[in-house]
Amino acid sequence: MNDPEALVTAAMEAQFSGDLRAWDSATALLAASPAADGMLLAALARAREAAAGRGWTEEDLRRHLTRFRSPAHAAVLGAASLGPRDRLDAVGRVVEVLCTLARLPRIAVLSRSARPDHPALGRIRALLAKAESTGFPAEAEALVARAQTLMTRHSLDRAALDAPDDAPTGVRLGVDGPYEEAKATLLHVVAEANRCRSVWHSELGFATILGFPADLDAVELLYTSLLVQADAAMPKNGSRRAFRESFLTSFAHHIGERLLAAAEAETAAETDLLPVLSRRDEAVDKAVDRLFPELTSVRSRRVRDAAGWAEGRRAAREADLS
Repeated sequence: MNDPEALVTAAMEAQFSGDLRAWDSATALLAASPAADGMLLAALARAREAAAGRGWTEEDLRRHLTRFRSPAHAAVLGAASLGPRDRLDAVGRVVEVLCTLARLPRIAVLSRSARPDHPALGRIRALLAKAESTGFPAEAEALVARAQTLMTRHSLDRAALDAPDDAPTGVRLGVDGPYEEAKATLLHVVAEANRCRSVWHSELGFATILGFPADLDAVELLYTSLLVQADAAMPKNGSRRAFRESFLTSFAHHIGERLLAAAEAETAAETDLLPVLSRRDEAVDKAVDRLFPELTSVRSRRVRDAAGWAEGRRAAREADLS
């Protein structure tokens, strides 16, 4: 069997069934075939198009392949050729990518158009970068609080300017191990503080965040920064998994309280905007119901390490929110 198309099919079937002998045979024949490159790249293009039809963006695919395969597999998406070196490995990676893409489920189609970077975002990034680099917990805490205040101010300004019929949109953010549940909790509280909703897809390694564009920007910036700060604050001698998971869960819960307080304080005086904000909250809730009609809530696992919880609470008090 030397037909490249038949060999690709045979290699994929071997991958799905775990037949190592058939896999080795099919990939070796593909690597030796001059016509294999064009066939594999054409198959990859079709697989990407099919994945897009099921809601997967290029960014989604790269994140998924990096998490569940490897960065080398993610790089295959942008390959123009297989190259002359290490052909057997290259062929194997392409087939593995084809197998992964073939089994992707349908996910929500998100439409988020590109927007020019607002000057406020630059100031927020600078505050968060300073929070991540400072060695003084109290300073970091003040910086993060300041950042949340600026984010809320930016969101309120956009709410006042945007058209009444503007609709919420969404973005997907990776939730990587270890401690995925604690990280998903952190993302949830950041989203709630910024008038967004977070839906965690644990089996796919990401969360869908729904909200208005300025609020989504805030969630992305703050979540990424707080992950860095939590990692830096986690005691290096707390090596037990239960300690670290409890630490991060506690950090998430208590940082959420601080973020919400900062956001509410900035919003309190904007009574004229309350009807607008209420309509936007309702629009986000309706978007969640429309995209995820079978959504369920689950209770977080109980805290397994009291010392980790206490340390996480302390770190949250000291985190820089600006």
